[in-house]
Amino acid sequence: MAIMNEGNSFLVSSLCSLLTVSSMQVFKTYLASSQMLTILDGFVGSMLFLFLLTAIGNLEKIIFGANFQAQLKEVMLCLVLACLAASSIHRVCITVCILFSCLMLAGVYKISQDT
Repeated sequence: MAIMNEGNSFLVSSLCSLLTVSSMQVFKTYLASSQMLTILDGFVGSMLFLFLLTAIGNLEKIIFGANFQAQLKEVMLCLVLACLAASSIHRVCITVCILFSCLMLAGVYKISQDT
C-alpha cells in the first residue's frame, strides 16, 4: 500500500468531507426518522470531523511545512463544523457527534504517538 503525500491526502479527505455532508443532507428525513438512525447520523458527523481534521491538517502541512501540527483551534473548528452539519438533521446528533468525535480524536492521538 502506497502512502499518499499531503496534497493527495488533502484532496481525498476534502472530497470525503463533501460527500459526507451531501449524503447527510440527501438522507436528512430518513436519518431523523428513528432513534437508531439519529445515533448513526451522530457517528457520520464524527466521521465528518475526522475528514475535516485530516484535510485542514494536511493543508497546514502544505502551507507551513512538514513539521507543523494541528492545534486545539483547528480541532475545535472541525468539531464545530461537524456539529453544525449534524445539527441540521436532529439536535440529538450534536451530542452523539461530540462523543464519537472525542473517541476518534483519542484514537488519532494514540496512532500519532505510536508512529
